[in-house]
Amino acid sequence: MAFFLKTVLDSLKFILVTTLLSIAVGSIVRGRFSLAYVFNANLIVGAAIICTGLIIMLLPTRFKFGKLVDHTTFSERYLEHRRQKQEKSREFLFLGLFIVIITGLLQLLLAALI
Repeated sequence: MAFFLKTVLDSLKFILVTTLLSIAVGSIVRGRFSLAYVFNANLIVGAAIICTGLIIMLLPTRFKFGKLVDHTTFSERYLEHRRQKQEKSREFLFLGLFIVIITGLLQLLLAALI
């Protein structure tokens, strides 16, 4: 439950920052404000984070040998690094998915209101 709440809060932070930046850029470049800038920017950020998570997941695990690594502890340390890498990639995937889902829900809510 704590992971879920942390991920939702982090995704809301990303959405807020991206919204503010897209409003600023849209106002400066186009001279007007449109919600299309906000939703497109948030969806692109979410997709980029999902792609980052997929890349982390698919790349092989790199492992540096130290002085205390021998053949008996190599597999344990390799599996530990691989587990940490998989957890990190899952965090990125869930963060990107929550950004896309929350942005989509907000877009549907605003479309119903407007």
